[in-house]
Amino acid sequence: MACPPAGFGYLGSFEEQDGYRIPSDGQILSAFLVGDAQFYLNNIEANGYTGVVPLGTYPNTLGDASHGADLSRYNAGQYGTSNGGPGGTATDIVDNSGLWQALSGGRLNEDAAAPYYYGSNFTRDYVQAYRYPGARTGASVLNFLGSETNLSYAYSLDSRDFNGLAPGASNGQLIQMAFWLCPSDWDDDDLDNIMGISLHDAMGQTVFKVGYTGNNMLQYQTPGGGIWETTSYRLGTLGWSELVVILDTVNNTAGIAVRAYDDNTLTLDDQAYALANQSLGLDAGSLSGLQWDLRGGPLNNGAASFKNYFDDFSFALSPVLVPEPGTLLLTLLAAAMAIKRRRNVVE
Repeated sequence: MACPPAGFGYLGSFEEQDGYRIPSDGQILSAFLVGDAQFYLNNIEANGYTGVVPLGTYPNTLGDASHGADLSRYNAGQYGTSNGGPGGTATDIVDNSGLWQALSGGRLNEDAAAPYYYGSNFTRDYVQAYRYPGARTGASVLNFLGSETNLSYAYSLDSRDFNGLAPGASNGQLIQMAFWLCPSDWDDDDLDNIMGISLHDAMGQTVFKVGYTGNNMLQYQTPGGGIWETTSYRLGTLGWSELVVILDTVNNTAGIAVRAYDDNTLTLDDQAYALANQSLGLDAGSLSGLQWDLRGGPLNNGAASFKNYFDDFSFALSPVLVPEPGTLLLTLLAAAMAIKRRRNVVE
């Protein structure tokens, strides 16, 4: 199966035109909204606050031009012009009131120390757009950092992600979600699951999970299975690998197509099926959102959870054709007649 055509929307490529702000593209002015955490500039009370939307991801500095603010703090993905976007600009919002929500860890862990900040370059905890020279396309990527603790972030899909189709209308569709990822070498000594992406439907069910181990082996999990199944595909760290998650909301199956980057040959492998038509064990509804879960903090064997990059999300939806009742009846009658003929021949 060919990969879906690129249609970068609210997730997209995490560029300014997709609705994701890097400080070098402009600062997000604080609205000092009630309930937002604030930090002292350089941890000195006399300097005043940096603002509830940090001007870089260090809440106590002003000069970080590459690391954007945590996605749950501003209208990430809700402005920009790509894929039919409304335009506009990045603005402060009440934390967790946009498309992105911090469920645990991440900036919630950072906020716990406010108004003082004790982080450093290697103890960051949040999810942000990051200006990365090795981005697959453009200049930015989606970056997950769980240096001190586990994190869990949810994202609500929107019609821009589905090229104009409302997420509630995705039931009865074959949904192909394509994206590129580049995991880390920091956690290679940990052979357990590190990152998981859950697909959620409108009924609140987790219908499928895809992820990878610390040593970058592709994994998946079905609701009925309850455990991570590890495939034979290793996702390289020196280049970008592509995953296509295929969700059939009529037949309630899932599959994974993978093009893994090979760190030994420095080439992208041909597309292969890591999983095909796997039963979900439940009746899936319309696809409504995604959830990222990163196991952070100190890991097994001294490994560290630090860098996890994603880029270029796109979705392709097509109706799943179900035979009309009359057509289905004719098909069953034909099958019955064929069986009867075979029996007569045998007799």
